[in-house]
Amino acid sequence: MFGVGPFGGVLGALRDRQGPKPEQRFARTRDGWRIALYRYATRPGGHGAPVLLCHGMGSNRYNLDGPGSVSLARHLHARGYDVWLMELRGAGASRRTGCMPSLANWRVSFEDYAQHDAPAALREIRRSVGGRRILWVGHSLGGMVAYAVLMAPIGAAIAGAVTLASPGMTDVGHDSLDRLTPLRGLLRVAPPALPLDLLARAGAPLLPVLAVAFAEELSAWGWQEDNLDLDVVRFMMLRGVEALPTSLVSEFGRWYETKHMRDRYGLFEFSDHLERIQTPMLVISGSRDGLTPPEDIRSVHERIGSADKTYVEAGRGGGFDHEYSHVDLVLGRHAPSEIYPLVTDWLDAHRALTAAA
Repeated sequence: MFGVGPFGGVLGALRDRQGPKPEQRFARTRDGWRIALYRYATRPGGHGAPVLLCHGMGSNRYNLDGPGSVSLARHLHARGYDVWLMELRGAGASRRTGCMPSLANWRVSFEDYAQHDAPAALREIRRSVGGRRILWVGHSLGGMVAYAVLMAPIGAAIAGAVTLASPGMTDVGHDSLDRLTPLRGLLRVAPPALPLDLLARAGAPLLPVLAVAFAEELSAWGWQEDNLDLDVVRFMMLRGVEALPTSLVSEFGRWYETKHMRDRYGLFEFSDHLERIQTPMLVISGSRDGLTPPEDIRSVHERIGSADKTYVEAGRGGGFDHEYSHVDLVLGRHAPSEIYPLVTDWLDAHRALTAAA
C-alpha cells in the first residue's frame, strides 16, 4: 500500500536495485518464539565464511540490508560470505508460536535477545553450515547483544565480532534524552508497544518537510547532512521501522539514568564484565554520533578483554573523507565506500577462525 502515490516510482526503483532475494528461515527459541533469519547463501566461488548481521533498536533486517548500494548484507555476499540476517523478537517476521497476539508478545527485555534469540539463531546457522563458527556484525543494539553473548559460554560459537555504534551505556548522554528522563515513569501507563512504525509510515510523505524541521536531531541521531539520502530514509520509514516494546524502552531508560546495564533482577551488570570478552573485536563509532557518542564506544573498547581488538572512530579526524553519526554508519550515502570496506577487510583477516569447531 505504500508503493503507490507520489513516491511509488522511487520505491519501485529502490526495490528493483535490491538484486538477489534472501531465503527466509526460522530458528526456534526455548521460550516459544520463531526468530526470522534471512540467508544470502554463498555465491559460486565464494569462500563461504558465515556472518550473522543483527539490527538496531526499533528496526529490522533492512537496517543492514537497505535499498540499492546501502546494504552491508549484499556487500558482504558479493565478497564471498555466507550472509545471515536475524530479526530479534517482535521485529519483522519474528513472532511467538502457538498463541494469539497478546500483551505477552511485547514483554521483551534485553536478556531475551541475548539468552534466547541469539543462541537460537547461532544454533540454526551452525547446523546449516556444518558446525563452523560464526562472525557477527551488529549495529547499535545488535552490537550490544553481541557483547552480552560473548560474556556467556555460547560466545564460543562466535569467531569474531564487529560492532557499530554499540554503547556500554556508561557515558551516553544527550540534552534531548536528559529532558525525557524525568518522564520515564509515564511508561508504566503507556501501551505495551510504542507505534514508531505507524508514525514513520504516516510521516514518510512529509519527509522533506520533517528533514528541515528536525535537521539538528537528524544530524545528531541519524545522518550527517552530506551522508543523508532522502530516498533511503523514506525507504526505511516505510519498511525498516518497528514498534518499540515499552518494556524495552523502560529498561534502556533505567540504564541511561543509572549509567549501568543491569539485568532485570539487578544481579548482573553487563557493562561491568566486558573484560570477559576474549573474542577478536572491531569496535566502530561515529565521530558526530549524539546518541551513542565516541567517548562511550571508546570506553567499551578499552574494557574489552580481547588481545585482538581494534577501535575506529569514523570521521575526518580518523582519516575518513566524511563525518558519521549513528544510522549513517550503515545506511549513509558514503557508508558503502568507507565503512563497508573497513568491515570487510577486518572480517577477511579473521574469517579463517570460522573453520574451528
